[in-house]
Amino acid sequence: MRRALAIFLILILLTPSIALGNAVDLTSAKAAIIAPLQSDMTIEQKNETEQYNVAGLCKLPAILTLSIAFDKGVIEPQAQMQVSHKASGISGPTAFLESSEVVAAEELIKAAVMISAGDAIYTLGENAFGSEQVFLQNIEVTLDSLGLDVQATDCLFSGCTFTAEEMLTLAQAAAQSQTFLKYCGVYMDELVHADGRRTELVNANRMIRNYSGCFGLMTGSSKDDGYCGVFVAKRNDMCYVCVVIGSKNSEDRFNVATSLFDYAFSSFRIQTLATAYTPLLKEVLVRSGDPKSVDLVSHETAVILQRKDEGELEKVWEIAQELQAPLYADVSVGMMTVRNVQGETLCQIPIYPAVDVQSYGTLDILRRLARNFLGC
Repeated sequence: MRRALAIFLILILLTPSIALGNAVDLTSAKAAIIAPLQSDMTIEQKNETEQYNVAGLCKLPAILTLSIAFDKGVIEPQAQMQVSHKASGISGPTAFLESSEVVAAEELIKAAVMISAGDAIYTLGENAFGSEQVFLQNIEVTLDSLGLDVQATDCLFSGCTFTAEEMLTLAQAAAQSQTFLKYCGVYMDELVHADGRRTELVNANRMIRNYSGCFGLMTGSSKDDGYCGVFVAKRNDMCYVCVVIGSKNSEDRFNVATSLFDYAFSSFRIQTLATAYTPLLKEVLVRSGDPKSVDLVSHETAVILQRKDEGELEKVWEIAQELQAPLYADVSVGMMTVRNVQGETLCQIPIYPAVDVQSYGTLDILRRLARNFLGC
C-alpha cells in the first residue's frame, strides 16, 4: 500500500502536463476511464466518480477473490465441489449446473471468468469458504486491500453500484491474477459435467478477437444498466486498462474502448524512473566505510506517464560528492530529481544506501584488533 501511494504521489505531479480534455468522444457511454495497468494516473475519463449499476460487472469482486484464492493455492484446481440447490438456481449467465452434481474447481473458475456464470461463482465460494457469508467476508477483505468500500448483501454484489474509478481498480487487480488471466482471454471452451453433458462457454468480450493486444477482461449488460466492460490491452512495453459503463449497445461499448486504447497507445509512453531496491547508482565510494562502496537505491517503484511528443526527461542527482560512513539503509543520502525539457521539476525520488555501511576509521581498527586478538 505504501509503495502504491508513492507511485501515485509521483505521478499526480504530472497532471497539468497531460490535462487533455475531450481527447476521445465518450458521449455514447455514461462513464469511462483509461489508465496504465500499474498506476492511478488516468489519461482520459468521463463521470469517473459517479455511482452506476454495472450489470454483470458487479460480479468482478467475487471472481477476483476466487482467482486470488487459486493463485495462492487456497483452492486446488482438481478439488471436487458439490453444487447446492441455491447455487443451481442462480439467475443470469449460467453454466447449467444441477443441484448435487460434483464439478472440478478448475471447470468452475473457467466458467466464472469466461461468462460470469453465477452458479459457478456461488458453488466455488460456498465450497471453498464454507458458506456464502464467509465467502462475502473474504470478498470484503479483497476490496479493503484495494482501498474500496462497497457494501453488499450477497456474494454476487447484486444491485450494487460502482464508479468507473472503482471498476478500474478491480480490473487492474484482476489483470495481475494468473488465474484470471488464464481464462479471460479464451474466446470459446466448454464445461464438462460428470454425467457427460457439455456446456458451451462463449466469451462475450469481442475485443479479445478484434483488437490487437487485448487479452481480457470482462463484459456485462442489461436492459436497465446498458452495456459495460473492463478491458486490458498490451503493446510492446505499454499496458492499459479501460472501463466503459452504460453504453446503449454492444457496438458503442467496444467503439469507446477501442478509441480509448488507440488514443493511449498512439499518444503516450510509460517510463520507469526507479524500481524499488534496484540500484540506481552502483558502487558509490564511501569514505572510511566498510564496505568501501555501496549501491544507491530507491525504496519505491516510480513510473511516469508522458506524452510521446514531449522531449526526453533529465535526471539530476543531488548527493554529496563523497559519502561519509557510517550510512544506514533507512536514511536517505540524497535525491534524484526528474525534470522535463523546459527545466520544470516533475518529481523527486529519495535515494538510500542498499545496505548499512559501518565506519572504518582509526578508532574502529583498534577496536577490531582488540576484539580479534585480545577477545574483549
